[in-house]
Amino acid sequence: MITYWLSCILAISTGLCGQWQVKTDQVKVPEQFKDTWSLVLLPDVQYYNDTYPGLFELQTTWVKNNADRIGAKYVLLLGDVSNHNVDREWENASEALTILDKKVPYAMCPGNHDCGENGWSADRTTKMDLYFPYERMAGWSGIAGVKTEGQMSNTYHLFEGGDGSPWLIITLEWSPTDDTLQWADKILRQYRQRKAIIITHAYLYHDSTRYDWKTKGTAQEWNPHSYSTPGGNDGQEIWDKLIRQNENVFLVLSGHVIGDGTGLLISENDAGRSVIQKLINYQSPIHEIGGSAWLRVMTFSNDFKKITCWSYSPLFKKYRTEEDQLFELVQIEP
Repeated sequence: MITYWLSCILAISTGLCGQWQVKTDQVKVPEQFKDTWSLVLLPDVQYYNDTYPGLFELQTTWVKNNADRIGAKYVLLLGDVSNHNVDREWENASEALTILDKKVPYAMCPGNHDCGENGWSADRTTKMDLYFPYERMAGWSGIAGVKTEGQMSNTYHLFEGGDGSPWLIITLEWSPTDDTLQWADKILRQYRQRKAIIITHAYLYHDSTRYDWKTKGTAQEWNPHSYSTPGGNDGQEIWDKLIRQNENVFLVLSGHVIGDGTGLLISENDAGRSVIQKLINYQSPIHEIGGSAWLRVMTFSNDFKKITCWSYSPLFKKYRTEEDQLFELVQIEP
């Protein structure tokens, strides 16, 4: 945790935070959700769908039951929905997410465990395409397109915040290829008037720095380049090739790495605007029984001056209060 916040403080002191900064003092979980709206983040749920499917259903049921109260606009799954990319696990995931179908829209990106035979990610094939086809999402969610027809690893979604502001979500495959990044760049330019959210499985490391194989190599465990997946990019490469030059990218969300399962980096893009980059991961062995149903909520004020980030477990019916689990992102007045 100390490393986590030292990284944030360093970013602020060097001017990299641009218009946003982190606040940890006297932050409370919202009790009233007036003039706010929320995103719900579900990272690395693979152990639920492998071993504890009831916990994933507990999460999605909580989201459905509280969607109106918290103003949930989208649920974002940050990869590793399955553990071995096998039918049984995807069937469990499909059943749990049926609870949200036609009620709360959701988007997901594949992780390494979602790809290839037995989830070894030797290639990019995923049963996500079979259990969550475009037709399942079309007409009621904000899904607006895919990179490749019949494949759901790279998609984009359009929605409006609680204040009516236009937003864009882009999901990127595990260790996205250059071709995928070029596709995403076209989507970002096409919808440059929308604030954009990128979700991809492996991007930020648990020391709040981006995955960077070229300079850090195996010092950062589980870098995408250490897998056999062909032709991919890690976090720093995604930043350099896609994010930094697209000024509408506001938020990048990822899971994958364990450590303490949390990370935050606020960087300045080429236009001088803040890009908030977050790692969230609650899976075992950080927490018992696959992750103890912990989820993360980001609650945005309608005036877009504050984002409250909070963590809750519908299993334990309690919140976490550590400073890396309950904090605010506050826009700095010009």
